[in-house]
Amino acid sequence: MHKNRQSTVSMPPLFRMVVIGLLLPMLFLSAPPTAGANGTADAGVDAVFVVDTSNSMNKTDPGKTAAEVMSMFIDMSEATRTRIGFVAYNDRIVQAQSPAGMAEARNREQLKRTIQGLRYSGYSDLGLGLRRGAEMIEKAKDPARKPFLILLSDGGTDLRQNAAGRSVAASNKDVETAISKAKAQGYPIYTIGLNSDGSVQKEQLKKIAEATGGTSFVTQSTDDLPEIFNQIFAKHIQSQLVSVAAMTATGGLQEVTVTIPNSSMQEANIILLSNNPLLESQVYYQSQNIHFVKSKKYSLMKIEKPKKGNYLVKFRGKPGDLVKINLLGNYSLMAGVEVKPEPVIKGNPATFTTYLHHLEGRLNDKDVYASMQAELIVKDVTGKKEEKVPMKNLGDSFTVDYVFPHTGKYEWKIFMNGTDFYRETSTSVYDITNIAPVAASVNTLTIEKENGEQAIDLGSFFTDANNDKLTYTIVTADPDERFVATIQDAALKLSPEKSGTSEITITATDAEGASVTGPLVITVHSVWDRYITIGMIVLLVAAIGYGVYLLTRPKPAFVGRLEGYFLHTASGNDIPVKFWPLASFGKKQRITLQELFTSLDVNEHLPEAQKIYFQPGKNQTLLLVNHSHCTVERGKETMPRHKKLVLQFNDKVYVTFEDRMTEIEIRFKKSSNEEAS
Repeated sequence: MHKNRQSTVSMPPLFRMVVIGLLLPMLFLSAPPTAGANGTADAGVDAVFVVDTSNSMNKTDPGKTAAEVMSMFIDMSEATRTRIGFVAYNDRIVQAQSPAGMAEARNREQLKRTIQGLRYSGYSDLGLGLRRGAEMIEKAKDPARKPFLILLSDGGTDLRQNAAGRSVAASNKDVETAISKAKAQGYPIYTIGLNSDGSVQKEQLKKIAEATGGTSFVTQSTDDLPEIFNQIFAKHIQSQLVSVAAMTATGGLQEVTVTIPNSSMQEANIILLSNNPLLESQVYYQSQNIHFVKSKKYSLMKIEKPKKGNYLVKFRGKPGDLVKINLLGNYSLMAGVEVKPEPVIKGNPATFTTYLHHLEGRLNDKDVYASMQAELIVKDVTGKKEEKVPMKNLGDSFTVDYVFPHTGKYEWKIFMNGTDFYRETSTSVYDITNIAPVAASVNTLTIEKENGEQAIDLGSFFTDANNDKLTYTIVTADPDERFVATIQDAALKLSPEKSGTSEITITATDAEGASVTGPLVITVHSVWDRYITIGMIVLLVAAIGYGVYLLTRPKPAFVGRLEGYFLHTASGNDIPVKFWPLASFGKKQRITLQELFTSLDVNEHLPEAQKIYFQPGKNQTLLLVNHSHCTVERGKETMPRHKKLVLQFNDKVYVTFEDRMTEIEIRFKKSSNEEAS
């Protein structure tokens, strides 16, 4: 605000150091931002300072600390990746520059001279300055870059009378417009209240910052600075400001050791803050890549790609000045992550592996990993529960197995934190779905009746890809009552009643209500069933064997001869004795009496002769079978029909034919060859 100039209060020396120290973490916002899960990075950052240059700032910032802060930001930024712009305002826009690259040294020096030349005067219109800064970011918008805005002000609006129609309400409306633009484009506004005289508008600055995801703080005490560094800028800072030492200057040459913890820094910034300009500062390091910048409030030593080790820094300051030495490392590293297997399945471990990498590939510097910790942060969107799971350090990466317990949306990211920097992946979302149980393709089982009640594990017949605990119900029971079936926990209990096969239907349901129904074919066996089956098989095999034996065994052949004596004939013809050498019939197994008569031209009408036949017997015997109505006698014994009569050599039989007139005597004799032998 515009205030009476008669009362000018000098800013305390310590207060000036507080302002510079407070902004140091923000200066490193130009470091490569974190990569997302896919390992990509943005092209850089756009920083826009909005600075109150009204007359009231002569009291709030008499030492032009705001200009020093912006100059230090320019000096420390990674020039090739940072664009810087500024808006200086009072009740009008005093001066402005759109975000421009800082790669050229002359551009950096020109910008610093412009900022250092700003003068505090006039009234104050916060909304005007903030709106212009938001418009500047909007015009310079680049999807590959990350913008942010820093407001240095006491937070007040003080307009002169008849200010061309401008009102406090209009200024406040512009503040709301700037907030809306920041929220829509997703960038934060950080507010720094310069409060040496206690007049800062804390609530106004806090509202602006919190509405855009930024942070508001007031520079009136150094006590809480470390906590502010870690909390306020955690979302955007890629490195932590490391406090090396705080020493009171003696006027002589003093020294301090600064440790570079690894060889993966893109650049190391050694910052010496003091109330008065240092008389001398130097670092002992053999390299051409060291740059020195000196200002009223700070000395900066920038070392490109430093090697791991201890660096000796010497300085000479004004006696009594407090000199703070800080280290700010710039790492061109990104966070990458791999998740296996893909897709992630509910209830199954998913392995998350995270690592650091640069444009040439993965980082293998074990010194970097040794000082870091990592955790997987999972948020159950539905249950609004967040879980942080520590990851195991493998020396060149971090890993952890995580199980998504139920269906729903999960947001996750990985945070890697070291002593001097950290990285985190962008937030990813998994929509975890439930997979219904599945009935196994093999759905048959056999139980023994004699074993009584038996418990069957249904997990062998139903599976669940999510490893959910399944509950079971019997849908249809055994219709044949071969067994009694019940469910107890995950077991099917069967009490067999009788042998046979039946089918029941079972439904398996998981924890989220998904289910599958499938049949189970159950066969009840009895020990006696087995024995009977075995016996039948044995008999069948024996029968088959016997049949094969009968078919393949050597068959007896005809031996000897038959002599036929016709004792009476119906025709009255006198028929001489007939002789039939049986061996002449070869391998034949049956000869009828009719065939014998025909072979010797016996033409007597004997119709029943074809039903009387002879077969070769064992041990040189002859079998006679009578299927006719003729009478066959051996001696005084009449032989029954259909029975085999065994004839030995020299046996004789009498056959009386149906006409009861024709009668023949048949004798079974050895052949002449057999008699000779």
